[in-house]
Amino acid sequence: MLRTSFPGLTLAILLAVSAISLSAGSAAHAQVSENLTICESGDCQRQLAELERLARKGSGDAAAVVALAYASGDGVEQDTEKAQQFMEQGANRRNPLAMYVISDWYQRGFVVEQNAEQSQRWLDRAVKTGYAPALYLKATQLLASNTVTEQQQAVPLLEQAAETGLLTAMYALARLQQTGTLVEQDLIAAGTLFARLARSGYGDARQQLQQVNQQLAGTEFAASDDGQLLRQAEQAMERITVTADASLYRTQLDRLVNQLDASGSFDNRSIGSRIRGVGCADTGSPCAVLSPGRGQSSLGDVLSGNRGGN
Repeated sequence: MLRTSFPGLTLAILLAVSAISLSAGSAAHAQVSENLTICESGDCQRQLAELERLARKGSGDAAAVVALAYASGDGVEQDTEKAQQFMEQGANRRNPLAMYVISDWYQRGFVVEQNAEQSQRWLDRAVKTGYAPALYLKATQLLASNTVTEQQQAVPLLEQAAETGLLTAMYALARLQQTGTLVEQDLIAAGTLFARLARSGYGDARQQLQQVNQQLAGTEFAASDDGQLLRQAEQAMERITVTADASLYRTQLDRLVNQLDASGSFDNRSIGSRIRGVGCADTGSPCAVLSPGRGQSSLGDVLSGNRGGN
């Protein structure tokens, strides 16, 4: 039976982080309510209409965003049939975000009927595009397997996702390096990752960094300049919290529309040559670096640029 609620993911969360800027030496965090409705009283009608137009002309990015809007009912009347139609359209156009989200929908039985085989099929396709959230989710599946061979296959996926700045992947990789699980123990590499995570205020990264520095105490590295920097990273850092309002998120929708229009790939005058499989990275839209958390697939997480924060 299909679910009629839309847990976890909202348009606001998707838009939040990409709308704020990071100040030097500090981590900025968007303070977003999952219950915040961005598009009240037709505020987003123009943007969503433009995105729907671009989706019908071949934009996978636009199709994914419109699908999430219909799924959540933020800005449009909730319509799960249209949500499925546009998400399948985006996924069939090889859009990484759409493939990742529809995999989640099949796994949870939201919008579409629950189907584990279809979920895995779309997740594997998203992994092939190098989409960081998909890489991380696949890695967690492999780590949960009962064979060392499959568990080891998770390591390069975590490494690839961590290189994009996905915090969850960075943390998991750092823990493997710290403990020497599935990889050769590398306390310096683990400490470097924990230092980056600590600057973002991620979970218990600062405590893990302190432990790594204790393990490195008395070594040649600890006496070096790099070792001193790693110890300094334990110190408290200013953490900026930004409370973003709905108008700021609507600006992000405008930005996405303008980027897709500027690409020229979906212009009526060039229908014969438009790129049907355009993905996030090709258009430069915010969702190229998004990382909605495991089990999430809302418009808010996707457009926010959320990189897997806690």
